[in-house]
Amino acid sequence: MKPMIATVLILFAPILIDARHPTASATRLVVQDKNNSIPAVPLLSQWICGKSNLLFKLGEQAIGNETFEIKCQPDGGYSATGHTELKVPGASTDLTTTVDLDKAGSPTSSTARGTVLGTAFEQSVSIKNGTATITTNGKSSELPFKEGSALLGGNIFFMFQFAIARYDAVRGGRQEIPIFPNGSITVERVGRDALTPAKRSAGVLTFDRYDVTAHGIGLVVWFDSMGRLAALAVPVQNFGVVRDDYLDELEAAFKGALAAKFKAAEPDYSAPPGAAFTAEEVTVQAKGFTLAGTLLLPKSKGPFPVVITITGSGQQTRDERLPLPGLEKYRLFGQIAEALAARGIAVLRVDDRGVGKSTGIQTLTSATTADFADDVRAQVEYLRSRPEIDPRRIALAGHSEGGIIAPLVAASDPQIAGIVLMAGTAKRGDVVLGYQINYQLDVDTTLTPEAKATRRAEGLDQIRKIVEGGDTSKMPELMRSAWMKFFLTYDPLPAIAKVRQPILILQGEIDRQVTADQAPMIEKAARAAGNKDVSVRLFPGLNHLFLPAKTGSPAEYTTLSTSTIGEDVIKQIGDWLVEKLKVSK
Repeated sequence: MKPMIATVLILFAPILIDARHPTASATRLVVQDKNNSIPAVPLLSQWICGKSNLLFKLGEQAIGNETFEIKCQPDGGYSATGHTELKVPGASTDLTTTVDLDKAGSPTSSTARGTVLGTAFEQSVSIKNGTATITTNGKSSELPFKEGSALLGGNIFFMFQFAIARYDAVRGGRQEIPIFPNGSITVERVGRDALTPAKRSAGVLTFDRYDVTAHGIGLVVWFDSMGRLAALAVPVQNFGVVRDDYLDELEAAFKGALAAKFKAAEPDYSAPPGAAFTAEEVTVQAKGFTLAGTLLLPKSKGPFPVVITITGSGQQTRDERLPLPGLEKYRLFGQIAEALAARGIAVLRVDDRGVGKSTGIQTLTSATTADFADDVRAQVEYLRSRPEIDPRRIALAGHSEGGIIAPLVAASDPQIAGIVLMAGTAKRGDVVLGYQINYQLDVDTTLTPEAKATRRAEGLDQIRKIVEGGDTSKMPELMRSAWMKFFLTYDPLPAIAKVRQPILILQGEIDRQVTADQAPMIEKAARAAGNKDVSVRLFPGLNHLFLPAKTGSPAEYTTLSTSTIGEDVIKQIGDWLVEKLKVSK
């Protein structure tokens, strides 16, 4: 089970205007001033005041909008109000936000009211004499407010107007802007772009372009010649925001301007130079949508045995990358796939439904682990249709939730040749999540014993209500989801008992998401049901990601010494599969 990641700026991945498709428009964005010899347009002036609408896109799909109005005040300050609607399963937002600023652009107050992740949210912030008073859902606290700080809300994009306005364009270069209460973004004005509209007679339009880094994620932000926010893009997440009065010209132009950034951000799934295998981009037809993936095929003579990789909880792309600072190079299944293909085993890995290049985002509202098992079955059928693949030698390798899915598929398909479970669970989801809540509170040094007791009771009460069918109307959207109800009530061991194929169980000994005691529980259940081909390997010092760690806590994921899976893990998987799939040496 992956950590549930919440960030200030981006709640859902992946998110931008798709730059992979050529445009028929003659409109294009060109660099007019890459040396910043032309002074930047001020981002605070009377010209930014007025009404506008920002449109959100996930690839080519519209997923919401943000209407807002900035008012210029008589004292030279600014008052802004916005209404944000983000329509993404599990990460929806319907929020009205206000922010007031003085004439220097320093925030003096803000409010937010509506729903975030499907649950009611109300907050106000009042800033005076270096102190911010925060009231959230009726509870107040005070925090110091650092001079020069800006305010940013989760997926509230008009606030970038004022946050980036803290940038000193005269000084230039990369600058760090503090974000209240304890974050920061880095900002750099990198040039001015010119656009000659295909549909207007207004002449050349110009836009100042800024590169922004927030929580380790890169953004590109454009402001027009009046200093107004015109567009924002997150290349690595395929997400884009465009001011609607520029939509016709800018959408196509920004696609071209961002092409290089998209290419750099897009994962490279091709075979390394000199590899003993090829990499083929494939499409698998599932139930009403398609799964995009990469099939690695050895260059030796087939037909080949094959392994299907299955990612953990949360929608993941095929390598199982994690959007965390310090883990940019983490690619669990990318590493494993290339190592196996080099040893004569084909590997299919796909983007989960609704992410990457796979479709099906509309199904995520109601999808459960059982539905994701059907996605794996679709991959099995696809591989059985490929002449290069031996249909009798198809194995599954699942990590975390993938370790729940693999037994479900193998138990229903006796032709599956074997399964590898990496940090798979043996306990019901309510027990697993209950442990995670307790562990995180136990190691949290910022909370008083009373606060820990309160949060512990609230978290466990939420689990109880979901399991027993209590009132969940005030819970976050994810907690009310069909996926969560299935996860919390599902017992993995009955499916394990039905698996007759060979099983390899791998587990990090300091995993704090799926505890190490569950590996022997899986082994015991399988053997008690008559399966004699079960192997277990525990790895000292490895966490849930199968990376070396000190404590195993998810809190240290961003400070690990490496993001590369060790050779001992990869060799254990490879040796076992070579034996069970009868690979010619």
